[in-house]
Amino acid sequence: MDVVSVGQVVRANAGRDKGNTYLVVGLKVPNGVWLADGRKRRIAKPKMKNIRHISVLELIDKSVAEKLTVGAKVTDEDIRQALRACECTGE
Repeated sequence: MDVVSVGQVVRANAGRDKGNTYLVVGLKVPNGVWLADGRKRRIAKPKMKNIRHISVLELIDKSVAEKLTVGAKVTDEDIRQALRACECTGE
């Protein structure tokens, strides 16, 4: 099983959101993650997804991850920028 951390970019493999790219904004023990994309799934109401239903990409947005771990405010724009940067790399 892939290790997932806060701030990591993932892609949904199952469900109606299959193929969409999200940012991990929280972890739910033992096998869930909270995902947001800044558009349809905003930071105020993230989507809970089972870890088996996502593909973990090798990209982590360190600025968003740091904000989430220290409890600073993360905006939907921060998440959109992180995902936009990841799409430019060809992922």
